[in-house]
Amino acid sequence: WDRLLQSSPEPGWQSLLHLVRTGVVVVEGDTRAFYRHLHLVRALIESGRGGRSEASAHPRPLTAVGSYLRVASALGVADIHVERCGQGPQLLALATAGSDTTQWHGLMTASDITERYELITVDLPWHGRSSPTFGEYPGEWRLTPADYTDFIVAAADAIGLERPTLVGASMAGAAVVHAVATHPTRFAGAVACQAGERVRNRASDLLTATDIDQTLLVPEWTVGLMNPASPRDFRTRVWWGYSQGGHGTYAADIASYLQWDVDDVASLFDERTPHIAVLSGSYDTTVTPDDSRRLAARIPNSSFVEMPELGHFPHAENPALFAEYLDAALIRVRDQHPSVLQTALERSR
Repeated sequence: WDRLLQSSPEPGWQSLLHLVRTGVVVVEGDTRAFYRHLHLVRALIESGRGGRSEASAHPRPLTAVGSYLRVASALGVADIHVERCGQGPQLLALATAGSDTTQWHGLMTASDITERYELITVDLPWHGRSSPTFGEYPGEWRLTPADYTDFIVAAADAIGLERPTLVGASMAGAAVVHAVATHPTRFAGAVACQAGERVRNRASDLLTATDIDQTLLVPEWTVGLMNPASPRDFRTRVWWGYSQGGHGTYAADIASYLQWDVDDVASLFDERTPHIAVLSGSYDTTVTPDDSRRLAARIPNSSFVEMPELGHFPHAENPALFAEYLDAALIRVRDQHPSVLQTALERSR
């Protein structure tokens, strides 16, 4: 308990849920009641920690421009919400499982990344402000790694992007690796955050339980994956975003993420594959830095950097700090394909 209640707990000890799921802490009595009130238990623990992170200073106003495009892909036909901000070489960014474009607003407002790049974000069908796929009903949403890649390509085509650099975290981190492996001439490279060779520790029947309020459970399932020292406002936004997810989308996305296995595409990698920069936050207990390091080792043209201050949502929990890691990662991608990004930069001017 001393380790759990530290004001700056060591990675892995910031989350009671993680300690319960790994057996370090045992819950006795009505475990269902525990999960129904996980938000209260977590709040009590946070109040017992000395020194809470301060609220963020007001960032600059959000200037992203949103629009809709009808996109047909292996996932079906849907009106997809797209947001664009900034100018320069194009970055196509994808959010974590069950989330949407709002995860990238902090990077747009609390960093200067959009002064050098155009950040373009999209919502999957059934997510955020995108429509459901036509002809389907709530609960029918399904996703596979191959279908996700097909959607990424279709969205890039619909937006009119030539060879963007892909950026993704968690499920999307694995998706951008899959997309570059299977479409090496379509993308300039990728920045893959919080992705490993495979994921096997995210499944739980709690995520589809009808006796538990999913608008409370799902954000609690994710909030402990961040560094509690990250700015409170941004951590709150991650929690709030997950409380708004559509019925069943997070559980279905996790089911898709569990299908990811780098073995399925490993044979496609060679020295000519566009550079993939792998980043990993130390506070992520679902995909650890060692997991991400092993993924990078399977990709010939790749790099790996650990982010000691960040967790599973590096782009959203502390965007100003993440921007520093992202800038360096994009330089590594650019050095592999300088002509592509230079041409994009000249075109934007």
